[in-house]
Amino acid sequence: MDTNMTLKQQISGRVVHRSDKDYESIRSAMVWNGLKPDRKPKLIVQAASEQDVIESVNYARENKMKIAVRGGGHSWCGSSLRDGGILLDLSQLKAIEVDPEKRVATVQPVVTNREFARKLAAYDLAFPFGHCPSVPISGYILSGGLGWNSGFWGVACFSLFALDVVTADGKLVTATEDENSDLLWAARGSGPGFFGVATKYYLRVYTLPKAIITSTLMFPLDSFPEIIKWAENIAGILPPYVELTLLFTSPPPPIADRCERVITIVATAFADTTEIASEALAVLANCPIENILIKDLNANTPFDVLFDQMESLWPKGKRYAVDNIWTNAKTLTVLSTLRDQVVKAPSPKSFAFSLILTASRNSPPMPDAAFSMIAPIFIHCSAIWDDTDKDESNIDWLRSTMRAFEPMGVGHYIGEADLTAHTSRSSRSFKQRNWERIEELRKKYDPSGVFHTYL
Repeated sequence: MDTNMTLKQQISGRVVHRSDKDYESIRSAMVWNGLKPDRKPKLIVQAASEQDVIESVNYARENKMKIAVRGGGHSWCGSSLRDGGILLDLSQLKAIEVDPEKRVATVQPVVTNREFARKLAAYDLAFPFGHCPSVPISGYILSGGLGWNSGFWGVACFSLFALDVVTADGKLVTATEDENSDLLWAARGSGPGFFGVATKYYLRVYTLPKAIITSTLMFPLDSFPEIIKWAENIAGILPPYVELTLLFTSPPPPIADRCERVITIVATAFADTTEIASEALAVLANCPIENILIKDLNANTPFDVLFDQMESLWPKGKRYAVDNIWTNAKTLTVLSTLRDQVVKAPSPKSFAFSLILTASRNSPPMPDAAFSMIAPIFIHCSAIWDDTDKDESNIDWLRSTMRAFEPMGVGHYIGEADLTAHTSRSSRSFKQRNWERIEELRKKYDPSGVFHTYL
């Protein structure tokens, strides 16, 4: 019997076999990145319902095939694309329900950050959405979720209080603090190594800030020393509802002839009133450094504007290699290293940023969960280019940059880590005891290895 035909008969969604004529175009579309991994699953299953997920998991287990799960395909290294087995695509599961009285949202896997934000805004509610608008809730929450206003609202996965999961034995279960709590623990941050298929997320949501205000200062990179000293000082006094980011990029077109690289300080306040937000950002208005290329103070930046700004950093269709690292090192040491590496980037489109967690030093301990790797400074590097013949030089730049940070790094954020760079990337995205527990729970819930583990 044609086992492929059997699965097609069992589900309402679509099954694409590696021998089908449109397989390659569908396989390629499974990864958002223009740089496509050359990994080929035997079957691509596009689930149309929760029942399709159950049938697919049962089919994989009974036929000794492994499953990799795809939400929106935004993993930079294409983690869901594996050789052989089944790629289970959840992109049709995107329903949202909001209970404004209880401040709870029930969300299927492939609701994007922008869609979620717009739905909640209708009820004057919000969430620590991921920075990129087209990224879906699934991979974002499962990886932990470093999102907007996380200094105040917390890392997004800790707003997850329950989820529905199809386990390796084909059962649909609900995981809460009181029932199947191990699965909730793992779903809060284990990322692409999660040993189940989450089909529904139950999330706490928050009051939408009435004032989301951003101040931006851009300087030529040769002003670096005094900028960093000043930025380090303001990071120590900004309240937790202000997100502070330093970007190292090429200059925008209006000032492209004035310098080759710029450093931009961006501070966004999420507050109840414009007055409170402006007061929090006053230190940027009073910046003593004179050589400012662009000064844009107290701009109104609702979530849609913030999303547009982020989307412009990562245009669709480009080729990307991305990695990150957490560090406890001194700010000047970290950012000096970043500056030295960014100027070596072979592509002017490439950039890096540092997120300085203004509240982290005084924050209470995080709840116990798989998500456990965090430090005061987060470094992200994006190699971005167009031509296939430039793949090697751009990937080499990214990896040499990460090597420069290794002596001061404490670990990685699994959601944006280049898991293909080194076998330690996955394990170093968690504290050691948390990593060991993830692997113990994998043996408990998926003893026959139905689900792919980390790439």
